[in-house]
Amino acid sequence: MSFAVPAGPRVRPSTVSLASTLLFAAAGLEVIQVVLSLLYAGKIAEGTKKVYESAGLNTSATTTTGIGSSVGVIFGFIIIVILVLLGYFVSRGNQVARVLTWVVGGIALCCGILNIGTTLFAKTFWDTARKNSPELPTWDKYQELVYSAVPSWYQPVTTVLSILIVIAVALPIVLLALPASHPYFRKEQPQWEPPPGYGGPGGFPPPPPGPGGPGGYPPPPPPPPPGYGPPNG
Repeated sequence: MSFAVPAGPRVRPSTVSLASTLLFAAAGLEVIQVVLSLLYAGKIAEGTKKVYESAGLNTSATTTTGIGSSVGVIFGFIIIVILVLLGYFVSRGNQVARVLTWVVGGIALCCGILNIGTTLFAKTFWDTARKNSPELPTWDKYQELVYSAVPSWYQPVTTVLSILIVIAVALPIVLLALPASHPYFRKEQPQWEPPPGYGGPGGFPPPPPGPGGPGGYPPPPPPPPPGYGPPNG
Protein backbone atom coordinates (compact mmCIF):
# COMPACT_ATOMS: atom_id res chain seq x y z
CA MET A 1 0.00 0.00 0.00
CA SER A 2 1.34 3.47 -0.91
CA PHE A 3 0.73 6.72 0.88
CA ALA A 4 0.16 10.22 -0.56
CA VAL A 5 1.06 13.22 1.55
CA PRO A 6 0.41 16.90 0.80
CA ALA A 7 3.15 18.79 -0.97
CA GLY A 8 5.37 21.07 1.07
CA PRO A 9 4.61 24.76 1.54
CA ARG A 10 4.69 26.74 -1.67
CA VAL A 11 7.09 29.62 -2.05
CA ARG A 12 5.31 32.72 -3.29
CA PRO A 13 7.13 34.28 -6.27
CA SER A 14 8.13 37.91 -5.98
CA THR A 15 5.93 38.72 -8.97
CA VAL A 16 2.83 37.49 -7.10
CA SER A 17 3.81 39.28 -3.89
CA LEU A 18 4.29 42.53 -5.79
CA ALA A 19 0.98 42.08 -7.65
CA SER A 20 -0.88 41.52 -4.37
CA THR A 21 0.78 44.55 -2.77
CA LEU A 22 -0.15 46.75 -5.73
CA LEU A 23 -3.79 45.65 -5.53
CA PHE A 24 -3.88 46.65 -1.87
CA ALA A 25 -2.18 49.93 -2.77
CA ALA A 26 -4.79 50.61 -5.47
CA ALA A 27 -7.53 50.01 -2.89
CA GLY A 28 -5.85 52.50 -0.52
CA LEU A 29 -5.58 55.13 -3.25
CA GLU A 30 -9.23 54.57 -4.13
CA VAL A 31 -10.16 55.16 -0.47
CA ILE A 32 -8.42 58.55 -0.56
CA GLN A 33 -10.20 59.45 -3.79
CA VAL A 34 -13.62 58.47 -2.39
CA VAL A 35 -13.02 60.48 0.80
CA LEU A 36 -12.09 63.58 -1.22
CA SER A 37 -15.19 63.13 -3.33
CA LEU A 38 -17.36 62.91 -0.21
CA LEU A 39 -15.77 66.06 1.21
CA TYR A 40 -16.03 68.27 -1.86
CA ALA A 41 -18.69 66.80 -4.20
CA GLY A 42 -21.41 68.99 -2.66
CA LYS A 43 -19.34 72.15 -3.06
CA ILE A 44 -18.54 71.28 -6.69
CA ALA A 45 -22.25 70.71 -7.37
CA GLU A 46 -23.03 74.09 -5.80
CA GLY A 47 -20.37 75.74 -7.95
CA THR A 48 -21.81 74.10 -11.05
CA LYS A 49 -25.21 75.50 -10.12
CA LYS A 50 -23.68 79.00 -10.04
CA VAL A 51 -22.31 78.49 -13.55
CA TYR A 52 -25.71 77.70 -15.02
CA GLU A 53 -27.48 80.40 -13.03
CA SER A 54 -24.99 83.02 -14.25
CA ALA A 55 -25.63 81.87 -17.82
CA GLY A 56 -29.42 81.94 -17.33
CA LEU A 57 -29.72 78.24 -18.12
CA ASN A 58 -31.76 75.48 -16.55
CA THR A 59 -30.07 74.28 -13.34
CA SER A 60 -31.26 70.69 -13.78
CA ALA A 61 -27.69 69.83 -14.78
CA THR A 62 -26.66 70.31 -11.16
CA THR A 63 -29.02 67.51 -10.16
CA THR A 64 -27.33 65.28 -12.71
CA THR A 65 -23.96 66.27 -11.30
CA GLY A 66 -25.07 65.36 -7.78
CA ILE A 67 -26.43 62.00 -8.90
CA GLY A 68 -23.24 61.31 -10.81
CA SER A 69 -21.16 62.08 -7.71
CA SER A 70 -23.26 59.73 -5.55
CA VAL A 71 -22.98 56.93 -8.10
CA GLY A 72 -19.24 57.52 -8.31
CA VAL A 73 -18.88 57.18 -4.52
CA ILE A 74 -20.89 53.94 -4.44
CA PHE A 75 -18.91 52.57 -7.37
CA GLY A 76 -15.70 53.58 -5.59
CA PHE A 77 -16.64 51.60 -2.47
CA ILE A 78 -17.41 48.54 -4.60
CA ILE A 79 -14.03 48.84 -6.33
CA ILE A 80 -12.28 49.08 -2.94
CA VAL A 81 -13.87 45.85 -1.69
CA ILE A 82 -13.08 44.03 -4.94
CA LEU A 83 -9.44 45.14 -4.95
CA VAL A 84 -8.91 44.06 -1.32
CA LEU A 85 -10.44 40.64 -1.96
CA LEU A 86 -8.40 40.14 -5.12
CA GLY A 87 -5.20 41.16 -3.36
CA TYR A 88 -5.83 38.66 -0.55
CA PHE A 89 -6.77 35.68 -2.71
CA VAL A 90 -4.03 36.35 -5.26
CA SER A 91 -1.51 36.22 -2.43
CA ARG A 92 -2.97 32.80 -1.49
CA GLY A 93 -2.45 31.43 -5.00
CA ASN A 94 -6.13 31.33 -5.97
CA GLN A 95 -6.47 30.79 -9.71
CA VAL A 96 -10.01 32.28 -9.85
CA ALA A 97 -8.74 35.48 -8.23
CA ARG A 98 -5.94 35.61 -10.76
CA VAL A 99 -8.39 35.42 -13.66
CA LEU A 100 -10.73 37.96 -12.05
CA THR A 101 -7.77 40.31 -11.63
CA TRP A 102 -7.30 40.24 -15.39
CA VAL A 103 -11.02 40.77 -16.04
CA VAL A 104 -11.92 43.29 -13.34
CA GLY A 105 -8.53 44.98 -13.60
CA GLY A 106 -8.98 45.41 -17.33
CA ILE A 107 -12.40 47.02 -16.84
CA ALA A 108 -11.08 49.29 -14.06
CA LEU A 109 -8.11 50.17 -16.24
CA CYS A 110 -10.37 51.27 -19.10
CA CYS A 111 -12.53 53.33 -16.73
CA GLY A 112 -9.46 54.96 -15.19
CA ILE A 113 -7.98 55.87 -18.56
CA LEU A 114 -11.35 57.30 -19.65
CA ASN A 115 -11.52 59.37 -16.46
CA ILE A 116 -8.00 60.71 -16.97
CA GLY A 117 -8.74 61.50 -20.62
CA THR A 118 -11.92 63.36 -19.65
CA THR A 119 -9.95 65.44 -17.13
CA LEU A 120 -7.13 66.24 -19.54
CA PHE A 121 -9.47 67.21 -22.38
CA ALA A 122 -12.13 68.90 -20.24
CA LYS A 123 -11.26 72.34 -21.63
CA THR A 124 -11.71 71.10 -25.21
CA PHE A 125 -15.11 69.60 -24.33
CA TRP A 126 -16.17 72.84 -22.64
CA ASP A 127 -15.15 75.00 -25.59
CA THR A 128 -17.16 72.72 -27.87
CA ALA A 129 -20.20 73.09 -25.59
CA ARG A 130 -19.84 76.91 -25.71
CA LYS A 131 -20.22 76.83 -29.48
CA ASN A 132 -23.72 75.41 -29.03
CA SER A 133 -24.48 77.58 -25.95
CA PRO A 134 -22.59 80.89 -26.25
CA GLU A 135 -24.12 82.13 -22.99
CA LEU A 136 -21.87 79.73 -21.08
CA PRO A 137 -18.87 81.38 -19.40
CA THR A 138 -15.32 80.90 -20.55
CA TRP A 139 -13.33 77.96 -19.28
CA ASP A 140 -11.40 80.07 -16.78
CA LYS A 141 -14.61 81.60 -15.44
CA TYR A 142 -16.17 78.16 -15.26
CA GLN A 143 -13.23 76.85 -13.22
CA GLU A 144 -13.42 79.85 -10.92
CA LEU A 145 -17.13 79.37 -10.23
CA VAL A 146 -17.13 75.57 -9.89
CA TYR A 147 -14.10 75.31 -7.64
CA SER A 148 -14.53 78.58 -5.72
CA ALA A 149 -15.17 76.70 -2.45
CA VAL A 150 -12.68 73.87 -3.16
CA PRO A 151 -8.98 73.98 -2.19
CA SER A 152 -6.60 74.73 -5.05
CA TRP A 153 -4.83 71.40 -4.57
CA TYR A 154 -8.01 69.37 -5.13
CA GLN A 155 -7.80 69.02 -8.92
CA PRO A 156 -4.06 68.22 -9.16
CA VAL A 157 -4.30 65.69 -6.32
CA THR A 158 -7.33 63.89 -7.76
CA THR A 159 -5.66 63.76 -11.18
CA VAL A 160 -2.46 62.28 -9.72
CA LEU A 161 -4.53 59.77 -7.71
CA SER A 162 -6.32 58.64 -10.87
CA ILE A 163 -2.99 58.11 -12.66
CA LEU A 164 -1.54 56.16 -9.71
CA ILE A 165 -4.62 53.95 -9.51
CA VAL A 166 -4.33 53.11 -13.20
CA ILE A 167 -0.67 52.15 -12.72
CA ALA A 168 -1.41 50.12 -9.56
CA VAL A 169 -4.10 48.16 -11.42
CA ALA A 170 -2.21 47.73 -14.69
CA LEU A 171 0.99 46.30 -13.20
CA PRO A 172 -0.67 43.29 -11.45
CA ILE A 173 -2.28 42.32 -14.75
CA VAL A 174 1.19 42.09 -16.29
CA LEU A 175 2.91 40.53 -13.26
CA LEU A 176 0.37 37.71 -12.93
CA ALA A 177 0.80 36.86 -16.61
CA LEU A 178 4.58 36.40 -16.33
CA PRO A 179 5.94 32.81 -16.47
CA ALA A 180 7.38 33.15 -12.96
CA SER A 181 3.84 33.44 -11.56
CA HIS A 182 2.38 30.34 -13.27
CA PRO A 183 3.57 27.57 -10.90
CA TYR A 184 2.15 29.30 -7.82
CA PHE A 185 -1.40 29.03 -9.20
CA ARG A 186 -1.21 25.39 -10.28
CA LYS A 187 -3.15 22.83 -8.29
CA GLU A 188 -0.96 21.11 -5.72
CA GLN A 189 -0.25 17.45 -6.46
CA PRO A 190 0.20 15.09 -3.48
CA GLN A 191 3.64 13.56 -3.20
CA TRP A 192 4.04 9.78 -2.93
CA GLU A 193 5.63 8.52 0.25
CA PRO A 194 6.53 4.88 0.90
CA PRO A 195 4.75 3.14 3.78
CA PRO A 196 6.61 2.48 7.05
CA GLY A 197 9.08 -0.38 6.75
CA TYR A 198 9.17 -0.19 2.98
CA GLY A 199 12.47 -1.31 1.52
CA GLY A 200 14.48 -4.41 2.47
CA PRO A 201 18.11 -5.33 1.87
CA GLY A 202 19.34 -3.94 -1.43
CA GLY A 203 16.37 -1.57 -1.63
CA PHE A 204 13.89 -4.30 -2.60
CA PRO A 205 10.47 -4.37 -1.00
CA PRO A 206 9.92 -6.83 1.87
CA PRO A 207 8.02 -10.06 1.23
CA PRO A 208 4.24 -9.93 1.42
CA PRO A 209 2.78 -10.25 4.90
CA GLY A 210 1.50 -13.60 6.08
CA PRO A 211 0.35 -15.32 9.25
CA GLY A 212 2.78 -16.00 11.99
CA GLY A 213 5.92 -14.03 12.85
CA PRO A 214 6.43 -10.51 14.02
CA GLY A 215 4.64 -7.88 11.97
CA GLY A 216 2.61 -10.58 10.18
CA TYR A 217 5.56 -12.12 8.29
CA PRO A 218 6.22 -15.90 8.24
CA PRO A 219 8.56 -17.09 11.02
CA PRO A 220 12.09 -18.10 9.96
CA PRO A 221 12.76 -21.87 9.49
CA PRO A 222 14.14 -23.76 12.55
CA PRO A 223 17.90 -24.49 12.65
CA PRO A 224 19.03 -28.01 11.54
CA PRO A 225 19.48 -30.65 14.30
CA PRO A 226 23.03 -31.42 15.60
CA GLY A 227 25.01 -33.74 13.34
CA TYR A 228 22.80 -33.02 10.40
CA GLY A 229 24.68 -33.13 7.14
CA PRO A 230 26.39 -35.55 4.73
CA PRO A 231 28.57 -38.31 6.30
CA ASN A 232 32.36 -37.73 6.36
CA GLY A 233 34.46 -39.48 3.79
